[in-house]
Amino acid sequence: MAEDPSHKPFITGAESTGNNSTQKGCTPWLLISCIILTMSTAFVFGWGLGAPNQYNTYTEDFLNGTDPCVAERDRNELKRLNDERLLHAGHHHHNDSVVILTMAVDSGDRPAVSETTETAVKVVKEKFNFVLELIKGIPQTVFLIGAFIGAVTGPFWPNCMNRKKTVYANFAFCFASSLCVLLSYYLQKPWLFYVSRLLMGYQGGMACVIVPPYIGEISSQRVRGAAGSSFQLALTIGILIAQVVGLPFIAGTCKHWGWGLAIVFVLPLISTVLMLLVPNSPTQLIRKYNDEKQAEIDLKKLRNTEDVRGDLDNIHYQARQEGGTESLSIPAVLTTARYRWPMLTTIVLQMAQALSGINAVFFYSSKMFEKAGIKKDLIPYANIGTGIINVLATIVALSLIEKVGRRALIIYPMGVMVLVFGILTALVEVNERINNPTLGWFSVIFVLIFVVCFAVGLGPIPFIYSSEVCRPEARDSVQALGLVANYLGNILLSLFFPALNSILGGYVFLIFFVLVLLHLAFLYVKMPETKNKTIEEAERFWKIPTTVPTQQYGKDKLLPVST
Repeated sequence: MAEDPSHKPFITGAESTGNNSTQKGCTPWLLISCIILTMSTAFVFGWGLGAPNQYNTYTEDFLNGTDPCVAERDRNELKRLNDERLLHAGHHHHNDSVVILTMAVDSGDRPAVSETTETAVKVVKEKFNFVLELIKGIPQTVFLIGAFIGAVTGPFWPNCMNRKKTVYANFAFCFASSLCVLLSYYLQKPWLFYVSRLLMGYQGGMACVIVPPYIGEISSQRVRGAAGSSFQLALTIGILIAQVVGLPFIAGTCKHWGWGLAIVFVLPLISTVLMLLVPNSPTQLIRKYNDEKQAEIDLKKLRNTEDVRGDLDNIHYQARQEGGTESLSIPAVLTTARYRWPMLTTIVLQMAQALSGINAVFFYSSKMFEKAGIKKDLIPYANIGTGIINVLATIVALSLIEKVGRRALIIYPMGVMVLVFGILTALVEVNERINNPTLGWFSVIFVLIFVVCFAVGLGPIPFIYSSEVCRPEARDSVQALGLVANYLGNILLSLFFPALNSILGGYVFLIFFVLVLLHLAFLYVKMPETKNKTIEEAERFWKIPTTVPTQQYGKDKLLPVST
């Protein structure tokens, strides 16, 4: 008697044949679909992360109620006058105090000029206002609160509509954010700026929940890791392009910063048409809508073959194992023992990503490089250097992720990151005492090494991991829980990093040293390898019992099977 193919488990690499559709590589339509999906969502999120760092000077003036162009003109005038005074003092060999002009604020909240001595200036620079530093972090905190809300509510969208429509819904938040930032810019309404950051954050948080599972469900088992990593690649490209657009000779001016933040809406606008070309999720079509005919059409297009029985059998096998068609809610996942380890390792991976320090680099890299002794006019180019390295390393990760495996790309780079933070602590602390430009550039080099280590492991893998260890009914909720942890960590980081950076100096890197080390220890023990592995193999790693459906307990009930 022939074996029913719908009862076969997922095909592993060792069992695969060239005719099996689950082992197809990167086909033209899969590549096109990944590009459209990621460049219209993850790229936008990356833009939201990277762009504000280039316009901090102008947005801080704007949010304080000052015209950025007036404030910039006053700063330039003060710099010119101070340079003249210091030059004059040097020509006359004065070694005593020199009168220096500094910025103050008059009763009308306008920049004013005050005088102090050079000695006094050194004292003032050492003073620290904790509340002021917290206020400076509010725009990024609002962005991350939006991302947090987007992650929490993300599972709601696939339950209400198909995956393709959720992407269209995501576009709406980008359009609304760009509109708000332009209105705030032209109408001089700071509150609209905060609304725009909240909406852009929601777009990013929602995208992280809906897009990686979508990509995972249209990808073959053989290339799902590389395809899933395209989300992180597009995000890093978004950060880089935003940094380039923010240069002073493009949009990084007091007159154009609003458009520098808003122009990203063009990509989702174009993609409203291009998304018509993207197939829907075959998994969702079968499990939720019982539309096997359309699922087969889409699979043939995605796999570039007429024989897609392997993929169809896998989808039916999963549905038979789980017994249900609807995604589980977050409370249901939290209270079900079989999802405990997939959920915990996903959360720890996302927390490791958030608390590794990478967003401190992209949110506050200008302040970090200034602290390291880099000249102010060179800082934008140092920022772009981090963006370029991030993109290149993520491209390398696309090939490594299917060759080296997920676990190795997490464990070993995190070990290097621990060493880097120890070295950065020493470099920055020493350089604050001797102010050596060479040591400053060495600090930049080690920041770039950190970015490489992040980009090949903690960058892409947390976004694809939950899809590889969670059954489809729990996938969206587990991904959302991981992202909630991620954004909570990032909210705390955005609020307190500027203050801690000012208080601790180079010792701020010791915080990341400890956090990365703790996450590394947990993942070393509890993270399985998922490269070309089935969900069942991950469950065996955690000793989770195999399950089969039983009708007498209802279609959603599962009973453990003795092994």
